[in-house]
Amino acid sequence: MIVPKYFEDFDHLHVNTMPNRAYYIPASRRMEDLVENREASDRFFLLSGDWKFRYFTSVYDVKEEFFAEGYDTSAFETIPVPSVWQNYGHDHHQYTNVRYPFQVDPPYVPYENPCGAYARTFEWKKQEEAPRAFLNFEGVDSCFYVWMNGSFVGYSQVSHSTSEFDVTDFLKDGTNTIAVLVLKWCDGSYLEDQDKFRMSGIFRDVYLLARPEKGIRDYFVKAAPDASYQNGEVSIAITWNDGEPQEGTAKLFDTENHLVAEAAFGGDTVQMHVKDAHLWNAEEPYLYTLVLET
Repeated sequence: MIVPKYFEDFDHLHVNTMPNRAYYIPASRRMEDLVENREASDRFFLLSGDWKFRYFTSVYDVKEEFFAEGYDTSAFETIPVPSVWQNYGHDHHQYTNVRYPFQVDPPYVPYENPCGAYARTFEWKKQEEAPRAFLNFEGVDSCFYVWMNGSFVGYSQVSHSTSEFDVTDFLKDGTNTIAVLVLKWCDGSYLEDQDKFRMSGIFRDVYLLARPEKGIRDYFVKAAPDASYQNGEVSIAITWNDGEPQEGTAKLFDTENHLVAEAAFGGDTVQMHVKDAHLWNAEEPYLYTLVLET
């Protein structure tokens, strides 16, 4: 085979992926619409769009290293990412409910395991203030292998969640090539058998995030009223890149953008007190905005 059989190996559910974290898009400054308009961030680089694509009825039919640097993909067709290849004339849509769509023999999947080879080029320039680069796939069904400039980056199988890779050492200034091999079935398909249409491919966005060498990698926020149900207590647990805490500030703003709480931090936890807090409920879903800055 052209790739290791991670897709039938319980010991390799992920290879070189970053630890799970809270969803966020970094930016060099506060952006009021970052959640709704993440592409405006100077640390966000979208790789979705038209990719070169070739379909194979079985992964065992993939004989050439299409991911090699300089490989000629001119004979490939073009397919949009995100999408599923069943919508572009390959394979077929399949609806399943309570029965498995293949013979039950975990961790093995059918020999006729359809796959798609994806590739595209893009331009990159390292940012001095944010030199680290992380590649994100928000949804790929069912598993995938990824290469950057001919070098193997990693593997992942978690169809409806994000897979993130540190690709800092794989990128170069100028033109870069990313290649992805997506398989229809993997051992994870046994756990994802549910009432749905079976469709395959890179079906959510792909993007790069630029981040500083040091800074926040993950955070966990807990917010609760105090005993009087008049004030709020906010606790933030922070995980740092390389485990090295940095100095920063946490600021909390109300819906009118008034600063209602602020705290400096240089460790793993932050505590804030919110006087006369608006408590969220289904009838009045009041939301505050939390800004973490290092």
